[in-house]
Amino acid sequence: MANGKFLTCLPYTLREEGGYSNDPRDPGGSTYKGVTQARYDQFRKSAGLPKRDVRLMSETELQTLYRSGYWDMVGAETLADGVDLSAFDLAVNSGPARAMAILRKAIGGSTGDTIGKIADLRLSFLHGLSTSAAFGKGWGARVARIEAASLKMAGLPIQPSAYAAASKAKAKAKLAKGGAAAVPASAAGAHVAGGHAWLTVAIIVVILAAAGVAAYAAWRQRQRADELAKAAADLAQQTAATEATRAAAAAQAVAKTPVKS
Repeated sequence: MANGKFLTCLPYTLREEGGYSNDPRDPGGSTYKGVTQARYDQFRKSAGLPKRDVRLMSETELQTLYRSGYWDMVGAETLADGVDLSAFDLAVNSGPARAMAILRKAIGGSTGDTIGKIADLRLSFLHGLSTSAAFGKGWGARVARIEAASLKMAGLPIQPSAYAAASKAKAKAKLAKGGAAAVPASAAGAHVAGGHAWLTVAIIVVILAAAGVAAYAAWRQRQRADELAKAAADLAQQTAATEATRAAAAAQAVAKTPVKS
């Protein structure tokens, strides 16, 4: 079980949230380390404290907000290693209620399966948001990085998940290409059947919309595959560096060991 893992998982999410931002496209408004000014005001008020700029938030306040507002809300302490991070970051990014809904659908099977399902469901949800045009690329990369970190935390290999995402991207791209190619034939068929222009337009719109959705899904999975592959390469590099350091330390220890005559 993931008891006491809050402080281990928190840095991953804080890295994704960044520092201070006040993007007019973001409905959250003024935000510091993932905490909006409104949320911070609410927290200070509940503690009987006066309002102040969110940028003045202390580390203790930050940890309290994240633990009580997100970590505890999804029961992360009871989740398997890796699943706790995926659920926690999802709660921070999309809200505890959405995180619980996705978690209920994803739970089942192995830890790796659950982590992968959370990432898939999370991407599907984010794609449907009105702000996806502005933030979709960044969100997609975040989901993939958290998935990779979660797999690493669970002691699972990342590369198989990268291969799976690449396969999904290829399948979605094929579907998108097939849908777009079907437009001329469908349009011609509608014209012969009765010459109804509205029917022709409706068919084209439906087919192109489906192809567009598939194309976006393909891009999303390619991005996921790329981020996972990058994480796998980084992990391999870190492992090699760690092993080299250990080997050097062992060799140095042997060199310092006095030789018995």
